[in-house]
Amino acid sequence: MRGPRILITYPFALGRASGGARMTREIARHLGRAGARVTLLPVSAPLDNRFPRRAVDDEAQAFDLDAELARDGVTIERVAPHPLHRFLDARNVRRAVRRILDRERVDVVLSYFIESAFLPALLRERGVTFGFISTWQSYEKALTFTMTRLPRFLSRRIRERLLHVPHRAAAILFATSGFTRGELIDELGVDPARIELCHLGVDPRFFDIPRPRPDAITRLVFFGRIIEEKGVGDLIQALGKLARAGCDAFTLRIRGQGELAWAEGLAREHGIADRVEVAGPAGDDELREELGNAQLAIMPSHFEAFGLAFAEAQAAGLPVVAYQAGSVPEVVEDGVTGWLAPLHDVDGLAARIAGALRDPAGTHAAGLAARDRVRRLFTWENTAATLLAGIERS
Repeated sequence: MRGPRILITYPFALGRASGGARMTREIARHLGRAGARVTLLPVSAPLDNRFPRRAVDDEAQAFDLDAELARDGVTIERVAPHPLHRFLDARNVRRAVRRILDRERVDVVLSYFIESAFLPALLRERGVTFGFISTWQSYEKALTFTMTRLPRFLSRRIRERLLHVPHRAAAILFATSGFTRGELIDELGVDPARIELCHLGVDPRFFDIPRPRPDAITRLVFFGRIIEEKGVGDLIQALGKLARAGCDAFTLRIRGQGELAWAEGLAREHGIADRVEVAGPAGDDELREELGNAQLAIMPSHFEAFGLAFAEAQAAGLPVVAYQAGSVPEVVEDGVTGWLAPLHDVDGLAARIAGALRDPAGTHAAGLAARDRVRRLFTWENTAATLLAGIERS
């Protein structure tokens, strides 16, 4: 039996170094392996919104993925970004979806965020099911943004168009955590009956990373977007406190896209520049190498919808120190697979890092427990099965 015909829109370029891009391609890949016929429609846009908008390079476009994903029945049709603003990319996404609908039957379109703003009317007209993979880090924060160059009433109108209208129109929403499910209900007023809980998975190659018992915990890693909201500043501040207290036998590797110079400046400000190395985003193989070299992951994000990086670190056998924020307590089991501090409590974060550094055996054991838990709970096969079952019910 032929599986459903699915389009998946994505608001950014499909480069390998982005966690969102990794998630998107693995969802598409495993839906294809499960029998669905999938087309990805990523917008060839950067993560930032500087004006004039920057073109993304071939690496960010990830043209090498075309042949790789085609083996699993997935095609890619890239969408050109709007030259003025990412909020207008949704118009180009609608045109791309319409072109596909004009030439073939589609069963469902799944979207992530603002790239879907102009799809509901078109999909209703064509009798196509519209759904969301709801993985935005914080819908509460998304609903409070104000465009600084626009009047407040116009900013509210834009939020309504980009967020409320599509979410109300969606036949089904796949929340990647219980935290996000609650936000969809409380912040957007989504009917709980339309929401399916759909955890993400991890690349099984993370499980193959060797994890020898260490004599000391000295090699720390952070990976993700290098921005304030991901807790990079809190992490550097906490490590600065530890270094000034004499707990300074550590090195920290920071990998990701974002404000690299800002992170380097913070390390100098807190007196640990000689212990901190900041580098750009890591591709798939580089990331596995980074996690294999590390002994402890520290990622004090201020909000998360699922936290794929947290699951990947644990799959690699690394315990995680983080904040009790968003979905993190669903992915990191406090005191078992890592240690969680109250949100914004930098002293508490420093104390939990210090505890992990002082107890190599316990930290190693927590990493092994983390690997086992992720292996049980978070697989892409389960993600694809949940998506297909939800689509069938909708």
